[in-house]
Amino acid sequence: MKKYTIIFLIISLVTITSIVKKSTRELETKIFNSKEKIKIFENKKSILMLQNNYLSSPERLFKLKEELFGEDLEVLDIKNFKYFSYNEKK
Repeated sequence: MKKYTIIFLIISLVTITSIVKKSTRELETKIFNSKEKIKIFENKKSILMLQNNYLSSPERLFKLKEELFGEDLEVLDIKNFKYFSYNEKK
């Protein structure tokens, strides 16, 4: 009888250990996935913050306009644009 008790105890311990290891693996996978998602969101946030800080101030925009286009930039009047349709005949 003592043999059966020891065998039952060993089998139950192995089963419990297997269940605990499986649940631990699942938790580790969820934690890893969550950390990766957080890294992705942090990268997106840093890029968006950089764009916002770089382009948000009007002084910065005027400075970029002068650097990129110089003083030769002229404002176009929307009334001077011509609109074409796809069905227009020649």
